[in-house]
Amino acid sequence: MRVLNSLSEINISRILRLIWLEKKISRVDIATCLGMDKSTVTKITSELSSMGIIREAEAGESGPQGGRKPIFLELNKEFAVVGGIEINPQNFNCSLVSINGEIVFTYSEAINTDEYAALGLMGFFEKVFQIVKKEAKAKKRILLGIGVGLPALIDVEQGTINQSIPLMIYEPVDFIKKAEEITKLPVFFDNDARCCCYTEKMIWRTSTTEKNMMYVLVQHRPQQPVKNSPRNISVGFGFVLNGKIYHGANSTAGEFRSMLWNPTSQNQFVNGAATIEKLSDSSVNGIFKELAQNIAFLVNTLNLDVVYVGGIEKKASAELLNYIREDIAYLWPYEPNKTSLVTSASVTENVVSEGAAILVLDKIFGVPELADGNGIETKFYNNLTAFQWLESKAGKESV
Repeated sequence: MRVLNSLSEINISRILRLIWLEKKISRVDIATCLGMDKSTVTKITSELSSMGIIREAEAGESGPQGGRKPIFLELNKEFAVVGGIEINPQNFNCSLVSINGEIVFTYSEAINTDEYAALGLMGFFEKVFQIVKKEAKAKKRILLGIGVGLPALIDVEQGTINQSIPLMIYEPVDFIKKAEEITKLPVFFDNDARCCCYTEKMIWRTSTTEKNMMYVLVQHRPQQPVKNSPRNISVGFGFVLNGKIYHGANSTAGEFRSMLWNPTSQNQFVNGAATIEKLSDSSVNGIFKELAQNIAFLVNTLNLDVVYVGGIEKKASAELLNYIREDIAYLWPYEPNKTSLVTSASVTENVVSEGAAILVLDKIFGVPELADGNGIETKFYNNLTAFQWLESKAGKESV
């Protein structure tokens, strides 16, 4: 495999990312959008096509003056897949997503508390990974990498889980290192609420879209993967600011506790009980009203465009959405009223595992930065850039 120079690899990465974002785009439009010479675009796309990474789609419409119809390019969904895994105290979910973003497999199963206690997080991760690996093999697809979404305090840069009360992790775990030893593949992970943001970004993706968005992940589940664990409502936030997932210092953005919380509170809220067995329990209404106040404060303060609510059943979600809309209007001090879109999430089931898979695609189709000395600053896996990893899987030499 020939190592590309930095500029060539950046051009390839820019083209791949544009095709991924736009879903279908012509060579002429690629050259126009990226300010590249048409011959350079033709050379690179021809090589990517010969590797099987992209392919020609249907022809577009002719322009006003007629002439040849443009040929669109798209990612070849048959080339490869990425896997997504979610592990929480109630169940595990896994997904396979093709490189063009199409969901090709999902699976969910309740957590066996005895099994989780015996295996621990890493052993349980290996079990779920084997399901993903087996399904990719059955579908005869190359498995490029794994994304993981967890209810945990995660340091994305260091690759560690610092703490997770829901998963009973109280000391730092070198998760990425251990996971890559198991999978022999690149592994990326994030907090479960931020993974949901990747799912929504995938749905409204374009190269020019910039949205300020908040994802509210509300789950009614056991507090920990142990027998007879009390059930309660768990809430986490994910943010997209100026079109980018926002992590904050040490990747702690989105951790939530109500502004009204006090030391006598029995959950994340001042309202509510230590145990909430059903979403119809009387205390849930008070929790939803309190949550809506917290959300409205953030929406108005940060001037967010969109709020997605996911993780709970439709009836409960609709109730919470109404409270949020009312409080945004009530707490907004100016005329006219603020017009943020407050809506249910686009994906209701397996949203975390699908988002974790899309996280991997976002890494694969990222654009590397140039470091001092004109070298590639970041590597994707085993000292390879993302394109070199794709190239190795395709078994072809690069341009």
